[in-house]
Amino acid sequence: MLNSNRINRGGGRSLTVQRNALESNEVIAKKNKAIFGRTLVINFLSSPGSGKTSLLESIIPVLKSEGFKSAVIEGDVETDLDKKRIDNLDIPAYQIITNGTCHLDAKMVNGSLGNLDIKDADVIFIENVGNLVCPTSFNLGEDMKVVVLSITEGDDKPLKYPAAFYKSKVMVINKIDLLPVLDSDISKIKENALSINKDLMIFETSCKKKQDGGVDNKGIEDLVSFIKEKVKLKADEFRKIGGNMYF
Repeated sequence: MLNSNRINRGGGRSLTVQRNALESNEVIAKKNKAIFGRTLVINFLSSPGSGKTSLLESIIPVLKSEGFKSAVIEGDVETDLDKKRIDNLDIPAYQIITNGTCHLDAKMVNGSLGNLDIKDADVIFIENVGNLVCPTSFNLGEDMKVVVLSITEGDDKPLKYPAAFYKSKVMVINKIDLLPVLDSDISKIKENALSINKDLMIFETSCKKKQDGGVDNKGIEDLVSFIKEKVKLKADEFRKIGGNMYF
């Protein structure tokens, strides 16, 4: 992604290159949206280590138990370690390795769709590269961005990385099980996030693994209920237009 300071100093050429790249991305994102059809698509943004994969490991089994079918597109700079964890959930999943690029773009996602069985999927989760800057600029054809913030990251994260919170419809405050041992103010996190985006929906979650191999989930049911509602709304909207593609 081009440095904004360079754009300010370098003049029109850098700005034109960036604008052309984003315009090209939008064309492919629109094609992706058409391919997704009735399926709800959620683009997870976060810093590294916020717990995106752990959230998916908690969310997807609940959806599965209630008859909702999921698929996952994993984005990482290197390795398929997170995808291997998703494979254990026995759902369609595809790994995109960016080889150093700090975000997924619409073309990368489009290239994955021929290798991913999504025809019956009710919801597709895109786990973007861990980064709160670059991924915010690229529409992937998703229905919504969801920003995940671990309480270990500090109360001021929304103020430092406002675009991720402004462009997201939902914020998940994760790892709340650590609140008793951290000097973190969850009310301040919310206040700062809502000062950026007053319409942001906020969920508080924990996916702490227990010694017996289980997971001590908190807040997952509320988040799953929200996702189910959005899945049904998307399918209803799609039926209203007769199942036509979104061109």
